[in-house]
Amino acid sequence: MMKSGDHMINVLNMSELTKSLAEHGVLRDESGYGVIAAFQGAEHEYRALRNHVGLIDLSASGLYLISGEDFVEFVSSLLTKDIDFLDIEKTLTSLMLDEDGHIIDMVSVYRLEQSILIETSAARRDKVGAWLAERKSDGVEIENWNATRTMIGFEGPYAWQLAQTIVPFDISSLPYQAFVEIELEEEPIVFIRSGFTGEYGYKIIVPHDQAIPTWKQLKEWKEEDVLVEPVGFEALEIAMLEVRQPRAQIEANGLSVYEAAVQWFVSYHKEEYVGHAALQQQLQQENKQHLVGFTAADALTIEIGNAVMLSSNKVGRIVQLTYSPTLEKKLGLALLDDACAVSGIELEGINEAGESVVLNTVSSPYVLPKSWSIKMI
Repeated sequence: MMKSGDHMINVLNMSELTKSLAEHGVLRDESGYGVIAAFQGAEHEYRALRNHVGLIDLSASGLYLISGEDFVEFVSSLLTKDIDFLDIEKTLTSLMLDEDGHIIDMVSVYRLEQSILIETSAARRDKVGAWLAERKSDGVEIENWNATRTMIGFEGPYAWQLAQTIVPFDISSLPYQAFVEIELEEEPIVFIRSGFTGEYGYKIIVPHDQAIPTWKQLKEWKEEDVLVEPVGFEALEIAMLEVRQPRAQIEANGLSVYEAAVQWFVSYHKEEYVGHAALQQQLQQENKQHLVGFTAADALTIEIGNAVMLSSNKVGRIVQLTYSPTLEKKLGLALLDDACAVSGIELEGINEAGESVVLNTVSSPYVLPKSWSIKMI
């Protein structure tokens, strides 16, 4: 990560929105794209996400619009999820695999009337773009929406109140994983109900010249006892882990679909997509491992990569680790042998000093989002 004043800022690819926010936050490099890691500190911003409304710069996420005569067949051939019955103005999340069954990215797919929009992670944006270009057929057109549009997100138990100020209809009528094309300040935008943290979540895609004014408008919204706070990726990723929302940097970092425990992004009745044969071979392999959540006391030192032991036998390793302000404990994911990859057991993490740290495996969600007990009114 780097401070906004560093000259290294000039080597990162950033939207105009991110550039305008960089002086107020700490930048992080996501495969060459600049994202805001934190503004006022991860724990402060985390509290906004879990108790109020967190405003998120998502402009580094990739946006590719697929159109043309064969757009549905082309996109379907690259996804593990079945999109044949995906209705217009609905969205879903799918894996995109290479021919060896390795995860390229976890993408969101938006079905428009004459096209499909693919949203990628910032870290895998260029990989997905290159993969789309490589597989493109004559009956397909690919438009890079990042050249003309910016995506902004906001989440939290009261995010629906902010969303209501944008749409000209009752916000409660927009179901989860749905979107609409409307106008904001007489400019066309895409308004989406979808998120990362388990809280009420929304995204908007606006023309570049509307990004900074829209961010300011959202940030300045005021409601009694509800705050809107800019949130960086550090706080966002804590909240994501708490509800076991996968991230490409973890689940797609050398892990198989089974190891990453993301089989729920696969339609098993679907057989024709890139990587299908390799995926079937993966699922038939023996001596399997997969990711399981765990907690540990915050006072103890433990790091990513540390071994996990059971009765003096190594049964896995730690692959993700953070501090959960709600749990007041360390929270992480460990890649464990299948025999141990269940919740409710006690394991040992061995740190670099050779010290033993108690790890307790837990089932997700590890934290219950406040939104689950709040109704839109």
